[in-house]
Amino acid sequence: MHDHLKNAKLCLITFGTAWYYKFSESQMIVANCHKIPGSEFEKEMALSNEIIGVWKPLLEKLKQFNPALQVVFTVSPVRHLRDGFHENQLSKANLLIAVNQLINEDQGRYYFPAYEIMMDDLRDYRFCAEDMVHPSNEAVQYIWEKFSNWALNENTTALLTKLNPLLKYLDHKPLKIGKAEHALHVEKKEVEIRKLIEGYTA
Repeated sequence: MHDHLKNAKLCLITFGTAWYYKFSESQMIVANCHKIPGSEFEKEMALSNEIIGVWKPLLEKLKQFNPALQVVFTVSPVRHLRDGFHENQLSKANLLIAVNQLINEDQGRYYFPAYEIMMDDLRDYRFCAEDMVHPSNEAVQYIWEKFSNWALNENTTALLTKLNPLLKYLDHKPLKIGKAEHALHVEKKEVEIRKLIEGYTA
C-alpha cells in the first residue's frame, strides 16, 4: 500500500456518514463493536469543522509524501436511514460542507457529485435497489458513465473497452470444463490483461 500510494497519480476518497461511535469507558472512537453490547457506546455526529480538522493535516502530509497525487472526493449516495431520515440528511450536509472546504484549499483536490446525481438527477425510487437505500444496478451504471466522462481520457476509455470482456471472463464460473483446463484459460486471460496495461499510456 505504501508503494502504491507513493507512485499513484490519483486517490479517490468517499465519505459515507458523519455519525460515529465512542466506547463509553475509554471515550475512544471505534471501528466496530467487537460484540460488546450497544449500551456501552455513545453515538455522535462529526460537524463539518471537526471533519476538516482531521482531514486537513492528513491531506497536507499526503501531499508531502506524493506531490503529484491528485485527490478526488465523493459523498456516498447510499442513505444511512437507520440513523433516521433527518439525521441522514444532517450527516450528508456536514460531509458536503467539509469536502467543499477541503477541495477549495488545494488545486490538486476535486469533487465528483455522486450523491447529487443520485438525489437530484435520478430522483426516483426505481433507481433504488430493493432495500430502497442502495442505488440499483442501473443507477450505478449511470453514475459510472458520468464519472467516466468527467474523469477519464480517451486512452483510458479505450483501455477499459478492451479490458471489460477479459474481466467478465475472469468473473465467470465455468460449468462444463475442468478445473485444470479453466486455470489455463484464466492464466491466458491474465497475460492478455497484463500486456494491455503494460502497453497503456496515460
